[in-house]
Amino acid sequence: MLPHFPQKSSRHFCGQLNAGFTLIELMVTLSLIAILASLAVPSYRAFMVNQQLTAASGDFMVSLLQARSEAIRLGKNVAIAPADGANWTSGWNIFQDNDCTGTYSSANSATNTLVVSSPAMGSSVSVATGGGKTSASFALATPYFAFAPSGFLSPYSCAYATALGNGKLWLSAVETGRDRVVIVARTGRARVCAPSAADDYTGT
Repeated sequence: MLPHFPQKSSRHFCGQLNAGFTLIELMVTLSLIAILASLAVPSYRAFMVNQQLTAASGDFMVSLLQARSEAIRLGKNVAIAPADGANWTSGWNIFQDNDCTGTYSSANSATNTLVVSSPAMGSSVSVATGGGKTSASFALATPYFAFAPSGFLSPYSCAYATALGNGKLWLSAVETGRDRVVIVARTGRARVCAPSAADDYTGT
């Protein structure tokens, strides 16, 4: 005698195939997704803005160190200046300052040898100049820093550099209220710090 196996109900099987979300359940799920997305987007935007600030301050400090290293290696004055000649946010050039003008352009590119160019800072980053934040050395009409072959800042080798000294560049992310300060010592060394750590800076 063959064993008896109970047969599954075809009605129950068809019901399983037709199971799914109702329209109301789908609308509730989509609403929850929309709410969570609206909460996540501002946080992601703030993260990206702060990343631009961190990248800009870090890149600028590294470029200062590179200019100093090149001056020591080449045994010549090496300067760093804004790409557009006025605003650090436009990017900057590192170049051999052979004509002692503190500038690099197509007009003097045959004399002043370009070492490297850096791209513009992120659109969310600005230079804070009010309240004595960014010092005069960074806020001149045509700002620049020159390094002597010794690695020190070069205020004596070229006549144009007599007004230069150490200083600090204050970078801000306005959307998030976060700041970073790049400080250059007279020895030519550069560092990045939070504003609270820059309060003890007493340079020009």
